Amino acid sequence: MHTGRYLILVLVAVLLVLGGSAASAPARQELVIGNEADVTWFDPIRIQEAPTSLVAGMVYEQLVQRNHEGKVVPSLAEGWKISPDRRTWTFSLRKGVKFHDGSDFDASIVEWAYRRVLDPREASGFRAQFSVIEKITVPDRYTIAFTLKEPNAAFLEYVLTTNAAYLPSKKAYETLGKEFSFKPIGTGAWRWVQWIQGQRVILERNPNYWGAAPKMERLVFRPILDPNTGVIELETGGVHYIMRASREDIIRLGKDPRFAVHRVPTYRIRFISMNSSRPVFADLKVRQALNHALDMPQIVDALAGGMAVSVDTVLPVQSPFHPAKGTYTTYPYDLQKARALLSEAGWKPGTGGVLTRDGQALRFVLHSPNGRYFADKEISEVICNRLRRVGAECRVKVMEWASFLEEVRSGRYDAAFLGWNQSSGEPSLFLDAMAKTRGRANYAKQSDPAIDAALDEGLIAFSEGRRKMLYAKAVDLVNKNAWYVPINNEFKIAITSSRVQGYIHSAPRTDFLPVWLK
Repeated sequence: MHTGRYLILVLVAVLLVLGGSAASAPARQELVIGNEADVTWFDPIRIQEAPTSLVAGMVYEQLVQRNHEGKVVPSLAEGWKISPDRRTWTFSLRKGVKFHDGSDFDASIVEWAYRRVLDPREASGFRAQFSVIEKITVPDRYTIAFTLKEPNAAFLEYVLTTNAAYLPSKKAYETLGKEFSFKPIGTGAWRWVQWIQGQRVILERNPNYWGAAPKMERLVFRPILDPNTGVIELETGGVHYIMRASREDIIRLGKDPRFAVHRVPTYRIRFISMNSSRPVFADLKVRQALNHALDMPQIVDALAGGMAVSVDTVLPVQSPFHPAKGTYTTYPYDLQKARALLSEAGWKPGTGGVLTRDGQALRFVLHSPNGRYFADKEISEVICNRLRRVGAECRVKVMEWASFLEEVRSGRYDAAFLGWNQSSGEPSLFLDAMAKTRGRANYAKQSDPAIDAALDEGLIAFSEGRRKMLYAKAVDLVNKNAWYVPINNEFKIAITSSRVQGYIHSAPRTDFLPVWLK
């Protein structure tokens, strides 16, 4: 153990004894989770980032949900049927379900919530996905029907399991005003208590929950942005559960009987997005050259080995729709090829080894979070260092998460270390978001009608073989355009106190209902 960490551990332990810890020792019936960042807002139609989605999923529910095997199963809907023409999906809803404010759940709530997403005045980032819906009808109080513009093979996953499909209380929306975004009222197993920004979110067990009751009385989510701080909090009893740690700490804690390390392959993809609206990245040959200039398998193995696997597309390797190796465009490490492409694009040697063209240097800033993703800052720094070999000057700009998101979403960046995560390998959840012209995660600001067409057809094709062919085409076209430098497919990791019992670690969901403390 490093001397600095040892001293911090001793100090925190003393503070715990004296009752002066930043986070007092948790109560027996209180599970404390170290969240990856602070939450933002809880209006379902605006939730985009994982830390907020994690908390929202405890308070809100959807018509359907994914189980630990990734299968879509009933939740607020008891069941559903599809019309012979595959355009109308009819859901039978649970009766007797109450929101946390005492209001009733029924089909009118579902209709209202989905119409909000579709309302252009709301400007929801999910509107494009939900626009597959042509008509919403309510045959009776506990039946809701969605008629689609055309058949959609992925409707359950493409629409009904998104954040925007969380169902909030209409009464809360009408009475809370602006507070609606900060005090979520749902039907879930946990109900809202408090959010102290930058410190904690507190939820308590819902005594009127329609399903199996949680074993814990309270959940506390503490934003812990620094993985080292999270480890210290876990070791000193400030939290029971963390999601990030250094590779060194994961190995060390895995050998300590006081803790348990949970690790499973998941659908977390990491990549560098190059903003094609910036002149330096508007040139395809520059984007291709930078892809060739990076030996990503070596970089990932050196900095994230055992925590992630290197990838060469932005579709997770676990997806059943990932095309076979050798059937799509890739950019193997080749410095000579990278330099040749830059030369073809008109870049010439300049001062200090940095290439220039028309008086402009090949220079850009790579935005990076610090600890949001595994080894993000370290990988970003290595990437910039390696790109100097081909004459590109890259500077890493490390930012705190909220500011990072704001700059990326507003397009005020050159390149950025980004991630995208879903609960299944359904390809539309990744490619429609990242590669479609109107995709909600199209931060590269790119557009290719051929990609849009392939992805549109992929949604309406019910033949698995046809869908696989279309998504393979889309993956190849995305790679040909080289808007992204694929980095890795991260594992989902959790480290828990040995007191935590009943926890099931899976890629599709994080569920604290069966958890108890011994």
